[in-house]
Amino acid sequence: MNTFCFFLERAKSFFFRETVLCIAIAAAAVSIFFVPPSSAYLGYIDWKVLSCLFCLMSVVAGLRASGAFDILASSILRFAGNVRSLAAILIITTFFVAMAITNDVALITFVPFALLLMRNSISWRTRAHIVTLQTIAANVGSSLTPVGNPQNLYLFAYYHMPSEQFFAGIFPIVITGFALLILGLTRIKPQTLYAQHTGHNFSLKKKRFSIFIVLFILSVLTVFRVLDYRLVTALVIVAVLVLDRELLLHVDYSLLFTFLGFFVFIGNLQRIEAVRSLLTALIGENTVLVSALASQLISNVPAAILLSRFTPDSVALLRGVSIGGMGTIIASLASVISFKFLSHEHPSEALGYLAIFTKWNVIFFVALYLVNLVV
Repeated sequence: MNTFCFFLERAKSFFFRETVLCIAIAAAAVSIFFVPPSSAYLGYIDWKVLSCLFCLMSVVAGLRASGAFDILASSILRFAGNVRSLAAILIITTFFVAMAITNDVALITFVPFALLLMRNSISWRTRAHIVTLQTIAANVGSSLTPVGNPQNLYLFAYYHMPSEQFFAGIFPIVITGFALLILGLTRIKPQTLYAQHTGHNFSLKKKRFSIFIVLFILSVLTVFRVLDYRLVTALVIVAVLVLDRELLLHVDYSLLFTFLGFFVFIGNLQRIEAVRSLLTALIGENTVLVSALASQLISNVPAAILLSRFTPDSVALLRGVSIGGMGTIIASLASVISFKFLSHEHPSEALGYLAIFTKWNVIFFVALYLVNLVV
């Protein structure tokens, strides 16, 4: 009985930690009963997307291990003179850095520093406000580039989108989001900041940094279809095995298996005529709204994978899942990262943070959707 309870608790813990992965696996398993396994399953999987995700996650882990992110975060925070300037540095830096290193890595890098600096000298409400805007900054900023988040990478590859179409389609949403972030900063009072230094002295491993920055550039070129993804994947694997095999432990395999699960589920859905007709009719001319709302329930990565098979409007879907990253705490998986950090450091503030997070995300969701209607 004790053993059963132990495994039950472990299963519950895994489900709450990896909810989207569990849903993806369950959905794929159920779909198998309607479409028996065959060689056609291999055609469901976009190997380039999975390879690019693996490369980017591995290389970013290498850059992080080189000390580059810690030095960057520690350096920029020295310029903060008061709470508002600290918030501006954290939020604006997160916005732009997320474009290159993804929204989740940007939050993993900057949210802990923010919480450390705000531990004793800032009210819980201001702390929640700043972390909320950081999270929105990561989600909005990452939307501007194909490598900024998993859904962008997938859509850019799936639709073979020309770069100019991608950037032109998403730019109005991102620039509006940036303007709203600046307005959000004005709500933070310029109080005196007493704790400005982390106390850490970071050093840069120059050789490792040089190698991984080259691999990062190669990975980005792969996303833009300049280089063959198989060659770059092989180079990244060799580099990681030679330099630091432990980096493989920092790859988000749950995200990769989530993609696999949804690839199987969605591939099977496409082969069921009634379901295909229903989803195609549902999306119709409402791709942005449907994808934004779907993101609130299943998050924007699986929403992008699911709906891409039923609409040819790549820009509308790109906008929809980007707007859909605002809203509920699960609308973007990166948002959960910030919540975990804050709730771990300040457990009593978790509910208050969720209230502030939801309020600001609803504001951004509505504003960005309205902008989408006119541009």
